[in-house]
Amino acid sequence: MTIRLSILAGACALALTACGAPSSTEAPVPAPASSIDASADWHLVSEESRLTFVSTKADELAEVHTFKTMTGSVTPEGAATIEIALDSVDTAIELRDERMRAMLFETETHPTLTITSETALDAFSEMEEGDRKRIEADITVGLHGAENAYFADLFVTRVGADKVLVESASPVLVHAADFELDAGLEALREVAALPSISPAVPVSVSFVFEQ
Repeated sequence: MTIRLSILAGACALALTACGAPSSTEAPVPAPASSIDASADWHLVSEESRLTFVSTKADELAEVHTFKTMTGSVTPEGAATIEIALDSVDTAIELRDERMRAMLFETETHPTLTITSETALDAFSEMEEGDRKRIEADITVGLHGAENAYFADLFVTRVGADKVLVESASPVLVHAADFELDAGLEALREVAALPSISPAVPVSVSFVFEQ
């Protein structure tokens, strides 16, 4: 009788194992994503970041342009500063790049575009990788010796353990006259023999920051 019970118990154990019965040893629970370090600065990853602007000429021909060189940082208090070298303008046409530097931006005397903003970072400290928030931010743009304030509609996404992506949810519309660029824009129109160049320029950003 004892032998039969032992055989039966052994058979039951084998059957449970074959059917995937739960083990007494539980699988380890993955560690939650670490919180963002609220005391550390953020630095712009320039090779992964872009600022683009769209020019429209002859009423209907739109082209996208960008800049190759930029730096930036965000303090733990949420003070953000982005500096863009206007000499690095990239329109995919070298002659047009040269004309923009000399006639529009006048980079010898105004070499830099600056964007500043202040946003409380408390709401982002517990974001997990893949989390995304939509924010509204007031920004100040310094260009060509002038400063103007704009409203920015942005997405913030945590794309890594110590990396976030800040990108436009909608573009910011900038007018040439805001920065006294209208005379330079007219000079560009004349030298290119164009019927028109729109003074309204949509600007979008995709900035990657890491700690």
